[in-house]
Formats: sequence, C-alpha cells, structure tokens
Amino acid sequence: MLDKLTPALVRALAVFISMLVISIIVVTISFAYMDGAHQAQQSAKRGVQKWQAKINSSVEHNQVIDEFESNFLKLVHQGVVGAEERLSWFETIQETTKKRGMPSVKYSISTQEALNETNIKQQYQGINVFKSVMMLDIEMAHEGDLFALLNDLKRADGLYTIDNCRIEKMSKRSVDVNNNMKANCELGWYTFRNSKAKNGKGS
Repeated sequence: MLDKLTPALVRALAVFISMLVISIIVVTISFAYMDGAHQAQQSAKRGVQKWQAKINSSVEHNQVIDEFESNFLKLVHQGVVGAEERLSWFETIQETTKKRGMPSVKYSISTQEALNETNIKQQYQGINVFKSVMMLDIEMAHEGDLFALLNDLKRADGLYTIDNCRIEKMSKRSVDVNNNMKANCELGWYTFRNSKAKNGKGS
C-alpha cells in the first residue's frame, strides 16, 4: 500500500503530521499558560485582599488613635492630666456661694497623695493616679444649694467623686430661712500623670 503513495501525497502527509504536532504543542502551551495566568490572577487577588486588610486595619488603628487622642486632650483641657488646678475649684465654690446667697461654705483640701492600688497599675501601665480629699462644711437654705454647688464643680478644672455627704436640718422653721440646713461632704479630686514625670506633692 505504501508503494502506491506518490511523492506529492507523502509530502502532504508529512505536512499534515507536522501541523498536527504543532497544534498539539500550541494547545498544550496554551493550557499551561492559562493555568499559570489563573494561578497568577488568584495570587494577585490574594495579595490585593491582604493589602486591603492591612489598609483597613491601619485605618481602624488610626481611628482608635484619633479617638484616644481626642479623649486624652479633653482630659488635659479639663485639668485631669498633670498638675492640680485647685484655684479653679476654690473660685467655683466662691462664685456659686455668692450667686446663690449661701450663708456659709467652708472648705479645706488635703495634700495630694498617689493611689497605690494594684488594679489601677495593671490596667493603666505607666500612669500614676493621684487623689486629694476636699472637705465641705455648708450652711444653706435647702438641699438645692448643695446640688447646684456640686453641679458647678463639674465645670471646674479636674475630676471629682463624692465619697461621702451628710445633710442635716438645722431649723424647724420654714425653708426660706437662710441657714435652714447644713451639709458635710467629702470629695475626692483625681489627677493622672505619666509615671516617668516627677511626682510632685499637691500644691
């Protein structure tokens, strides 16, 4: 049968086989390229997702920093961070006393002391908390004067808590008497400082 093949037919058959082999090679290379391209695309997509996660984390981190910085600056402006602003407290008491016509408001404040509670140091590493105790001895027409004074002190420079407060009725007459009631209160004024700063005594 091979004897019947003419030279022209042999050449044509050789060309066909060569084209077939080339086609197979091209298809194989194409599949390999497509697979490599797919892998590269997936790798690039994972890389984009990874960087997007980093960007989102960075943005969130910066937002947290901004939030804490804003809150920290508020504390600084309120006189909670750093040295005590005792003059602000005394001026507020005097202004409220005069404004409401309170007959007598006596006050005293102790030397500032550092709090050495373990839970505070564990939660706020590098921060020292200081406390000064203020005693108030008040004579007033009614308890509203006391509430007004305590409310005004919230606007003074600093942060305080009411540790103890006792109110007594002084007179059995009508409430329009100036010194109808008296109150004895103990307030705790708090300030915060970096532990690396010099721990000065209260002014």
